[in-house]
Amino acid sequence: MYQFNLESLLNHRRYQEEVQQKELATLKMRFDAEKDKLWRLRQKKRKTVLLLQEKQTVGRPAAEIKLCVDFVEQLSKKMEAQKQNVLEAERKFSLKRRDLVAAMKKRKILDRLKEKGLQAYEQEQLKKERGLMDEVAAHQFHQKP
Repeated sequence: MYQFNLESLLNHRRYQEEVQQKELATLKMRFDAEKDKLWRLRQKKRKTVLLLQEKQTVGRPAAEIKLCVDFVEQLSKKMEAQKQNVLEAERKFSLKRRDLVAAMKKRKILDRLKEKGLQAYEQEQLKKERGLMDEVAAHQFHQKP
């Protein structure tokens, strides 16, 4: 029976890869949530600007228009802060994806090494089997009168 002498290392690399896949999934969800939050802020700002334009054309009081302008400015500041959150989430996601790719490469190297070892073992077993069969055939050939 073939025994890969680096099996424990291979198992550890598989575990590391699984952990990083889970972390990547978490970071992807966070990144998507941050992008969604930015999108909602943009939509809110767009609607508020439209409402402001409507109030200006209807001729609402200056205090009411000032409130809308202040709200639009506040939304703009929130959007800028949210853009930074999106960029940070994207950076973390990209770094984790790069780490995961590196972990996958390390695991695949060990998988290939194990596969080559198994093939070599199987070839050796076939060679031994052929040798045994040749020996049996030669023994039977010499015993026949």
